[in-house]
Amino acid sequence: MAQAPRIPVVKLIIWCLVIGFALSFFNTTPENVYAWAGETGKSIFEWFLSVGERIGPFVLMGAILVLPIWGISYLWRWMKTKRS
Repeated sequence: MAQAPRIPVVKLIIWCLVIGFALSFFNTTPENVYAWAGETGKSIFEWFLSVGERIGPFVLMGAILVLPIWGISYLWRWMKTKRS
């Protein structure tokens, strides 16, 4: 008989308590943690946008050549299999 998977609820609660005590030791409040997480998420999103702005034109230039070649080769293979 197979055992039911163990749910580590108690371990998670203990870890949350330990981390909460550690953060309170450094005078951190939940509001500060939420604000930090929000700012971090915003800065990561802005970084992805800036990377997209830098490489986007190169992707579009490559697509001008690659997509028609891919489309022609795809149609060519489709026509070959259609005849067989």
